[in-house]
Amino acid sequence: MQRSHALRLVDQLRAASGPACTVTGDAASPSFEIPAERYRAAAWFERERPLFELPRIATVSSAIARGACLPLGTVLFVRDGDGVLRAFANSCRHRGTRLVAEPCAAKALVCPYHGWTYSLAGELMHVPHAEVFGGAEQGRNLRALPVAEHAGFVWLGGDPRPHLGELAGDLAALDAEDLVVYRASRTARRCNWKFLVEAFLDGYHLRTLHRDSIYRFFRDAASVAERVGPHIRAVTARRALDQPDPRLAATPSLFVFPATTIVEHPDFISVLTAHGRDAEHTDFEHLMLVPASRAGETEHWQKSWDLIDGAVFQAEDAWVCEEMQHGLDAGTETLLFGGLEHAVAWFHDALGSWRQSSAPMPKPQ
Repeated sequence: MQRSHALRLVDQLRAASGPACTVTGDAASPSFEIPAERYRAAAWFERERPLFELPRIATVSSAIARGACLPLGTVLFVRDGDGVLRAFANSCRHRGTRLVAEPCAAKALVCPYHGWTYSLAGELMHVPHAEVFGGAEQGRNLRALPVAEHAGFVWLGGDPRPHLGELAGDLAALDAEDLVVYRASRTARRCNWKFLVEAFLDGYHLRTLHRDSIYRFFRDAASVAERVGPHIRAVTARRALDQPDPRLAATPSLFVFPATTIVEHPDFISVLTAHGRDAEHTDFEHLMLVPASRAGETEHWQKSWDLIDGAVFQAEDAWVCEEMQHGLDAGTETLLFGGLEHAVAWFHDALGSWRQSSAPMPKPQ
């Protein structure tokens, strides 16, 4: 987040909170309800599926050196010897075999099943016994996917700048060019993707859900947020709210519509993305980014990873999202939100605006 925005929001926190751990946020906002069908109906998810084609952060540029191949989920990222970055569906055009299973360096991509070979530009170069295909193999290059680099990040889906608007400055201020990936996780969760987005849009749950992990660092329900188009910037008050450094006084975060949250911890950054597979199943991705100059401090970073990914994001945030999905199975009709959860209303407003710009929403089945 740009320092000027962080300082301004932290000043708002200090003015509202004072020396005590008083509640901040839009507590005067009216409560609101959201139909549970939006989290469990297949028709709603199918209408939302195109959202996952919008640009989203996949990794940092430093993670893909020249000649490197990086598989992430079903996508294969490749940077050729000239430094050109490309993304492909990680699937051979012959029988669909996954081409690359682990990060590697390569001069060509060779299918481990039958040896079909592709250049790093995705062009089919060699087919063993090609004559048996009668020409059907010609032109079966790898399926290219839109990809771009911006602000030190690799964006799957293409150039993010038209989508980011004012938030582009906040992303540039993260100096991602100087960050490297310490560790990354990708877990399959039995919950709707919106639950995983909403888990990071309020500070109301800190005292209860994170009681035994990170609550000791934070004040109860003390946060300030603001809209930036469909995106959101926010700060959550830490116990040391009087510290002059905004990342010690509070934890800034950026929500990049539709499904990415960036959390600025005191000395590292988390990038969290929810990628819906269907109405009740989501791939939950976490990138932990650390300064390249301190990448060797493995004991320190492992301790941070164990806390933030293991104890907080996986065992608490993602766990409770699955518990909410189980709760819907009990016949819940609506979900209730209060003033401290007002950023969730902004998220649904952005979803509503996006829906209005496309085809009419189908009725839930």
